Amino acid sequence: MNHVPHPSDSALHALAQQAGLQADWEDAAGCAMRVNDDVLRTVLGCLGLPASTAAQVADSHARLRAEADNVTVPALVTGIVGQPIQLVTAPRQRAALEGRPYRIEYEHGGATVESTVGADRDRATLQLAPVPTAGYHRLRIDTGAGSSIDATLAIAPPRCYAVADALHERKRTQDARLWGSSAQLYGLRAAAELAPLSAGLGSYANAGALARSLAQHGADALALSPVHAMFSAEPQRYSPYSPSSRLFLNATMIDPAALFGEHAVRQAIADNGLTDVYTRLEAATLIDWPASATARLTVLRALHRQMREQAAAGNENVKRLREDFRTFCAARGQSLLDHAHYEALDAHVRNRDPHTWHWKQWPAAYQSPSNPAVRAFAHDHAEGVDFHLFLQWAAARQLAAAQRGAEDAGMAIGLIADLAIGTDSAGSHVWSRQQEVLIGVTVGAPPDLFNTHGQNWGLTTFSPRAMRSHGFAAFIEMLRAVMSTPGGVRIDHVLGLMRLWVIPEGASALDGVYLRYPLQDLLRLIALESWRNRCIVIGEDLGTVPGGLRGQLADTGLLGMRILWFEREEAVPGQPFRPPQDWARTSVAMTSTHDLSTLAGWWVGNDLRWQGKLGLLPAGMDEAQAHVQRMADRHALVEAFAHHNHAAEQYGNPPPLHITTLRLALERAGAASAADADIALDATADDFATAATAFTAAAPVPLTVVPLEDLFGLTEQPNLPSTIETHPNWRRRLPGPASAQLDDPAVQARLAVLARQR
Repeated sequence: MNHVPHPSDSALHALAQQAGLQADWEDAAGCAMRVNDDVLRTVLGCLGLPASTAAQVADSHARLRAEADNVTVPALVTGIVGQPIQLVTAPRQRAALEGRPYRIEYEHGGATVESTVGADRDRATLQLAPVPTAGYHRLRIDTGAGSSIDATLAIAPPRCYAVADALHERKRTQDARLWGSSAQLYGLRAAAELAPLSAGLGSYANAGALARSLAQHGADALALSPVHAMFSAEPQRYSPYSPSSRLFLNATMIDPAALFGEHAVRQAIADNGLTDVYTRLEAATLIDWPASATARLTVLRALHRQMREQAAAGNENVKRLREDFRTFCAARGQSLLDHAHYEALDAHVRNRDPHTWHWKQWPAAYQSPSNPAVRAFAHDHAEGVDFHLFLQWAAARQLAAAQRGAEDAGMAIGLIADLAIGTDSAGSHVWSRQQEVLIGVTVGAPPDLFNTHGQNWGLTTFSPRAMRSHGFAAFIEMLRAVMSTPGGVRIDHVLGLMRLWVIPEGASALDGVYLRYPLQDLLRLIALESWRNRCIVIGEDLGTVPGGLRGQLADTGLLGMRILWFEREEAVPGQPFRPPQDWARTSVAMTSTHDLSTLAGWWVGNDLRWQGKLGLLPAGMDEAQAHVQRMADRHALVEAFAHHNHAAEQYGNPPPLHITTLRLALERAGAASAADADIALDATADDFATAATAFTAAAPVPLTVVPLEDLFGLTEQPNLPSTIETHPNWRRRLPGPASAQLDDPAVQARLAVLARQR
């Protein structure tokens, strides 16, 4: 990565820059870095720009120049309501189009705009008059001789739909400070009477029940782990951040009983000989994904077959369901059909060869969704295709019911969906959108203070070049899919809207390069879709954040994330914790995330024990040193609690945080043996979780989110980055039904301080 180029590399670096690659960059510590030339050549090749030889570099340069010279008007142009619209075009096209008449037809009819194309001399671009209405409008520029240029104008509001807008729609005070929780959907437990029907997995129905319970305690939001479609034929792939498609939903999260009733599900379990399996899976502390997913899908397949038979027999209730199903399929169109075809094909090919794990290994005729052989397969396997269409209908129906339940219970926002940064290249999204995604590279993150070897997520995502040439169609489709139901969406690794660390397949995370994305266009499309779907937007802005990005996100109304553990004054000796009143107001305040230690786990050092056991401690630090540092951090955070109490007293308010027991515990732990220190800390973990929750909730931000793990005082975190088999990632279940857990006295105390602080 630190390779210093020779003068002969200048042409390669010029090509890389023109293609959007950032050969020179700064790491998390501010050190200047340069990407190895071999990495540049490989990634350029994956972008369709061969660069292995000097001749190829020259040819790729020429190709990019030709593409730039031939640009007239992009297929989709973004703009802001009430602001002049900039049209980037080639110089010769600019001269030809300046002064030409144009017409804009509004998306929803009504008025049209007619004018002539102007020029912005400062930016060397063409310019259109401001458009006062948000939407996807049709632009037609008259080029003479009966010809024209057509494009889409995506005109966005100045900012995203906000928490204040959601409050306004519900006729509530717009400056109210809301709070909510977050949950790993798969780990939720059903109520006792339905537990035997759950196969050891959470469901969309569980999410609805949890949202209603939280709303009764004053919550306005419930953020969920990603619910993207996974691989039905390979339940071993279960990380919610490595989906098959971000357009569709995880079928294993469907609750069969919520759709068909308890009796039908009990009968299907018995008929398929799964009674003992369901009992074993429900009794387990950790999820057995292959067994649980297979058991649930087996029951759903039986109920789907029964549904088809009953509809054919004339059952009126089932016929109405089938009519709703057909309406859903028609609305989702070809994308849904492609997904169902993929799922059926994947199962078919795996049955013949279990070692086939990627669609590139399928017979050639099946590798393209438009191949007639795929349609022939779908015809011959109609019931299998119908089953996967049915699963998506059932999942969408239940997720929508959960959101309605949250809103009916009084939540201003309701569910907050999680949009993963990419998809598995072997999945249905890539298979169906091969021309619009990056092939041959994976995405990740360069080394930083918390991941010294960098991260390779094994995912791919949209190509920025293809985004522009295809009018951002795939990106818009994805936004609509994830925003259509919930009241909010969290964008994982939102830094990827500006640049992504891309890594050649098979290489280490160290051997990557940043690829630039059209940030301004993407932010405008997000703002437009957020308003159309009445959906607030949160961005995970953690890691190596480019300078100025957070300001641009804030200007667009996209909320950042401020995590308790990271809110420290890095420029001050000892790095004290920052008081909540100084946290960025254009953000969501959070105690922790799924990738970080829980509050109780941090206090007792559970995360350090895991890291020490697995060799994941920071470079140059052993476990004893890590525990010494953690003790210093505990003192620093409790001291921040004390300052917060003092500030409250100065304003005539009682101290909001109870910290006497925490101080005593730290004194005892500092003077005791390791075993006695653990006892002192364990005994006060609940007190710490309550104080830290109140401290975080005091931040003057629109929304505070406290994960269920922190509300319930749990010590284990859902995911430990840089591990796969050595830590039970994405497998932990809650100790009991969430509604019952909320009645625990310690949990009630945290709920009470949340209500007071917000």
